[in-house]
Amino acid sequence: MEFPYNKFQELMGTLYFRGVTVFPPDLKDALNKSYERERNEVAKEMLRVMLESIKSGEEKKIPVCQDMGMQTYFVHLGSKMEVDGSKLKEAVREGVRDCSNGKQYRKTLSNPITRLKDGQQVSNTHPHIYWDWIPNVDYMEVMSVSKGSGSENQSFQAMLVPAQGMHGVKEFIIDSALAAGGQPCTPSVTCVGIGGSFDQNAKMTKICMTRPVGKPNPDPEMAKLEQEIYQAINATGIGPMGMGGDTTTLAVHIETAGVHETQNPVSVSFQCWAARRAAARIFSDGRFEYIWEFGGEGYE
Repeated sequence: MEFPYNKFQELMGTLYFRGVTVFPPDLKDALNKSYERERNEVAKEMLRVMLESIKSGEEKKIPVCQDMGMQTYFVHLGSKMEVDGSKLKEAVREGVRDCSNGKQYRKTLSNPITRLKDGQQVSNTHPHIYWDWIPNVDYMEVMSVSKGSGSENQSFQAMLVPAQGMHGVKEFIIDSALAAGGQPCTPSVTCVGIGGSFDQNAKMTKICMTRPVGKPNPDPEMAKLEQEIYQAINATGIGPMGMGGDTTTLAVHIETAGVHETQNPVSVSFQCWAARRAAARIFSDGRFEYIWEFGGEGYE
């Protein structure tokens, strides 16, 4: 039986919609804990409004922010599935188009040279898709991540050298948080890539966004570094929306990759407090279940 590409296309649009209207329990838990810990009254009120916005958006099935941003899809294909990759790519694109037009979402996609918009939220390069593979299974897992301009504009990269060591890495991450201030719509999720090549390094910050908020890196040393930087960024006092307070970042996520012996690239990007993501596991016959993380348990 051929894989049901039409059903897959519809689901891709649904993931886009769910990502901006249904929020992960890990995000809500992080915001609630920040609210309970916050000592600054203005910051506490900002966090209360964020939590209320999420509740209202879920009840009314409307986005919490008018900036729908740019969409990135992560498609992890099971090695036992028989699918046409080009058809999957087209289905992702058309699913985003259908959802964006059907819901009358704000169209943010522009030509980089003329700055003109054609009224569509798709192009031959958008949404961007990252592909990966899952060995020995007959299903795929797909995640949609939406990131707005406020947070995406606050992205930083440095081609450090090994002589700068971990001190240089930490300094660059903290300096990036200070430079960003409240512009990423803090409290943000601080996403860091260390190592790899120039392009791979930046990509790792997007991969960080697929992780449940606050879930530590499986490497104990990296998890320790995440916690250290988390505490340092929150000590800056930038606070929610840059208004001051104890809560500037909800979590620090770090991904690493092997690197050339003469290089030490570092990228830092911030996801806004809404941390929008939605995912599903799809089987060869078209059945699917929603998941919150890759390899996680299904729900609903």
